[in-house]
Amino acid sequence: MGERQARITAPHELDETFRSSAQGLRAITRRVQGDEADLAQDACLKLVETARREPVKAPTHLLFRLARNLVIDRLRSRARTLRLFRPEDHYEQGPCNLADPERVLLATERLRRALAVIDAMPGRRREAFLLHRIDGLSYLEIARTMGIGVKAVEKHLSAAMLELVQKMQADELDE
Repeated sequence: MGERQARITAPHELDETFRSSAQGLRAITRRVQGDEADLAQDACLKLVETARREPVKAPTHLLFRLARNLVIDRLRSRARTLRLFRPEDHYEQGPCNLADPERVLLATERLRRALAVIDAMPGRRREAFLLHRIDGLSYLEIARTMGIGVKAVEKHLSAAMLELVQKMQADELDE
């Protein structure tokens, strides 16, 4: 192994690492269906960012570790989301009868409380939450829009979901 492969300091030198590691990177990110390309790209971006800050002794090893960690984070995030929200296929799909006024009132009140919780969130947390839940942006798109890292987006969204669930449950207990 040459000196170039042993210690890489410039991002443009990482091109060789990306090309030679593509198949391994696909194998790692394959576990997260639908997000494979995003996770591979995020791992590459993190490697470039790291190489800008400090010399990287084993770029392929670091790239695979970054990808593995991103896969684990994404799988945990999905599992957490599934625990908090039922998938759509678990909802009754029967015909909708005329709306019961009591149900409409309860749903309207619940929505009002949820919006109040969202409005009370810190600015960056609320922004990340709305970009993801309302605008449908991916974590990477949110990170670029907000000028922060994907990990920070994950933390904002996790904190927002936790706050929303806890406050909504507390409100229900108070009633």
